[in-house]
Amino acid sequence: MIGKIALVLLFILLIWGNLVAGLKAGLACPDWPLCHGEVIPPFRWDIYTEFIHRVIGGVTSIFIIIFSYQKFRSYQGGVKFIPVILVLLLLIQIVLGGIVVLLELPVDLTTFHFANAIVIFALVLYMFYFDGVARKPVFSISGYKGIFFFLGILIFVQAALGAYVRHSSSGLACPDFPTCLGYWIPPQLSGIILNHFVHRALAYLITLIVAVLLVTSYMSSALSKYRLELLLLIGFIVLQILLGVGVVFTKLNFVVTALHLLVALLIFSTALYAWFRGMRESSV
Repeated sequence: MIGKIALVLLFILLIWGNLVAGLKAGLACPDWPLCHGEVIPPFRWDIYTEFIHRVIGGVTSIFIIIFSYQKFRSYQGGVKFIPVILVLLLLIQIVLGGIVVLLELPVDLTTFHFANAIVIFALVLYMFYFDGVARKPVFSISGYKGIFFFLGILIFVQAALGAYVRHSSSGLACPDFPTCLGYWIPPQLSGIILNHFVHRALAYLITLIVAVLLVTSYMSSALSKYRLELLLLIGFIVLQILLGVGVVFTKLNFVVTALHLLVALLIFSTALYAWFRGMRESSV
């Protein structure tokens, strides 16, 4: 139960953080750990948008620490380091959150802050799946299950790149779709145009990989057991592409961008789930 609550809260926290950025409320509390010098800040919609994000973050951190302690007790051998690493990353994330605010949202640091949050999400998901009792934790990247590990890495890079595109004001560098500034490959690939174009190109690569895997699953008995995950992935990816187009055409509407992240987390979770399930079945 603690793990489920931690995972749900972390999911909400990531989406809420996206809304904070979309509403330009990231500096509504310009100090840290207090907000306008108060434990309970004065009421204003943007202040409380950021303040609630901090509150959710605090509650989520408590549940993650409790969950990590439970897994540390139930895990055996070298995998005991996983909950330890998770707590260390969580502490780094908390400190980073304060530094990001005090330095007024520097692009590189805010991107790293988001990427670290995604790693935390992946570790919580791992510990939720491998409870240490019914499902013993394992690690393997051999065979078809390894494909989903590397697919998860690609999706992670794409998510971090998406955060960089957003925080570097590259989101509207290509204001059209499917072309970019009227070109399939724009002649001036540099700066914010390069940021945006690489983000699109990686999305196409991930889509191609998943499509090839799905087709192969109908010809390979070893890959066929992952067909449900592949069907979910291709469905989520199509939805994600449509939302990406929506992000551009609505000029970064905060609701559309939040949905874009939500679906990205579903894609990431599905790829990781396929990897986890493959590891568990091969270890039985």
